[in-house]
Amino acid sequence: MSLAEKIAEIRPLMTKADIEALIGPVETKRALDQFGDFKRLNGLEIFFSHADGVIDMMHFGHQFSFPPEVAVCGVRIGMTPEAACAALPGLALPEGSTGQPNQYGVVGYSASLDSIKVGVVVKDGKVSGINLTRADLKEAHERRERKEAERRAEMDRARQAAEQWKSIADANAMLLSWAEHCSPWTDMGPPRFVPFAQQLIDSNDPDVWHYVATSWNWDYDHAVPLWIIRQKDCDIATALEIFFLAEPSYYYKWVNDRNAVPKNNLEMFDFLTEVRNKLAQGFYQHSEIEYDGPEHMKYEVRSWDTDDKKAMGEKFYPPQAGTKITGRDLTEYGTAASDFCNEIMEGIC
Repeated sequence: MSLAEKIAEIRPLMTKADIEALIGPVETKRALDQFGDFKRLNGLEIFFSHADGVIDMMHFGHQFSFPPEVAVCGVRIGMTPEAACAALPGLALPEGSTGQPNQYGVVGYSASLDSIKVGVVVKDGKVSGINLTRADLKEAHERRERKEAERRAEMDRARQAAEQWKSIADANAMLLSWAEHCSPWTDMGPPRFVPFAQQLIDSNDPDVWHYVATSWNWDYDHAVPLWIIRQKDCDIATALEIFFLAEPSYYYKWVNDRNAVPKNNLEMFDFLTEVRNKLAQGFYQHSEIEYDGPEHMKYEVRSWDTDDKKAMGEKFYPPQAGTKITGRDLTEYGTAASDFCNEIMEGIC
């Protein structure tokens, strides 16, 4: 049996395994590749549903050079419509059709065979194409649409749950809510983040918070830095480091008009504003960690090249941003606090 004769036996609702049994795995792979040359070389176009794992519909056409000597459901390319109707019992013009060509010069005939529908395309008095479609295609599309709607609704529910932490006022409850829904990568989820969050809450050590803040992966969102800056015992140096890690040089331009902040930037703008306000209002009383303000600010002020930008920068940045604070150097690791930080963060790094 030639490849064309085997191809002519392919039908809607066949699975990939069914197709492989007819034409082999190599030709099957080519047949299901929408961007391959199978259609051009073999005269068959297959529309395969990966959602259902079966063929939805298929088209044999003369424009694709399907061999006219090979019959599909008894019908061959190049037949007259009378011969096609004789070859396939039940093939006829649709109800209400006059048999006159449409604007494309085409007349369509149809027939039903068990679980498939056959459509025969006639042009210039000869069969130019044969379409096979699963009989329940409309229902299949509706089912997929329902499933997709359910999937999107579930994603929306999951997204809302994952973002619920942003509306929780209590800092500890906020952090735990974030951890319970944090899944930044496929192999990392709540089972790793919840223990980390609980250990951070229980640590009660500003040095640990500083190490966590300065090594935090912001791809995990800003719940952890937010929790830290809401602690009364957070060191001033830690709050300032967090402020600069949030890239204030991008956000300061909106200091005079919060309404102008793009929606996707508003969370971080408000985060920076909260840090700045807490520092300005004396929220933090703990100051034992070294901080080099002049070193930080020398990079920031480079963009303040006009009086307006300078005024906005001075308004947006905390008053302590450019000061030098003497204290313990926590840039070095090997301390009890840094070791504990490494321990609790090991599972999420």
